[in-house]
Amino acid sequence: MPGSLVDFDKMKLFIILALAAACVLAKPANEVSEIEPSFDAYRDVRLLLSTRRNRGAPYQISFRNLDNIRNSPFDATKPTRVLVHGWWEDDTSDISVGTSEELLNYYDFNVIFVDWSEGGQTINYAAAAGRVEAVGFFVASQLNWMRENNLINFDRVHVIGFSLGAHIAGFVGKNTQGQLDTIIGLDPAGPLFNERNPGGRIDAADARYVECLHTNGGLIGAGFGSAICQADFFPNGGASQPGCLTNTCSHLRAVSFYIEAIIDNAFHSVRCDSELQASRENCNSGGGQWFADTNNAARRLNGIFHFATNRNPPFAQGPVRP
Repeated sequence: MPGSLVDFDKMKLFIILALAAACVLAKPANEVSEIEPSFDAYRDVRLLLSTRRNRGAPYQISFRNLDNIRNSPFDATKPTRVLVHGWWEDDTSDISVGTSEELLNYYDFNVIFVDWSEGGQTINYAAAAGRVEAVGFFVASQLNWMRENNLINFDRVHVIGFSLGAHIAGFVGKNTQGQLDTIIGLDPAGPLFNERNPGGRIDAADARYVECLHTNGGLIGAGFGSAICQADFFPNGGASQPGCLTNTCSHLRAVSFYIEAIIDNAFHSVRCDSELQASRENCNSGGGQWFADTNNAARRLNGIFHFATNRNPPFAQGPVRP
């Protein structure tokens, strides 16, 4: 699929991540720069705006340029959603195209897609992972400026990131001058982030409400297998997904579930007493919660949750959120 994560099987993915990390960490900084093109977030990241007025023709927002944004389809009276892709993705990926399309089908939003493919489309996963903080800081700088110019209200801004993009979303929240309303991490990347402290990855304190979905955790999973947000959802145990034979498939299901939740949210979840319960799919502490429910932020939902899905779409098993 164009713009999607490379389709490695479990062992190939693990080997490439391990080798990439080992190669980079074993070399001095000056040698690494010789084999990896330089990346400057202020030069290389694109902010692509989609609204109901310009569907299919995203408008590139210039950094801190008032004339540029005034001449754009951006509407300061509407809520804003920021979408961030993961490793080896770009503006053709589902987190961009599919998510933007369904958000605009159901809501009148400003949707800003953060295209950092100049830094993320590299076989060197460690290099891509090392760029997430710079991308997050760049996006936060733009949002801070937009707030200063009364273009956005942080109470109406959500940032949704997939894989490495989930950690970028976290760094956006860490660097805004005031808390964003909501951050949603779709299977936050695990390799090279599992051992980081909260300041180096997405964390529950990065916004007023932070929700994470874990679809591919585990020892050699592509995702982060632990509860790190205010509300953490572990579908089907959180390690592998029904109908998937590879890590990549399970990892990408996070985006598919989110898109489906926008259309018709039937991802009813039950509360778990622990991560172990969630991993064993043995949770029975009561329902009444839905993954990606638009009311979760207002409720300040907190805890660990589980839901089961089907092997094929529609994935949700219901009931539909009332």
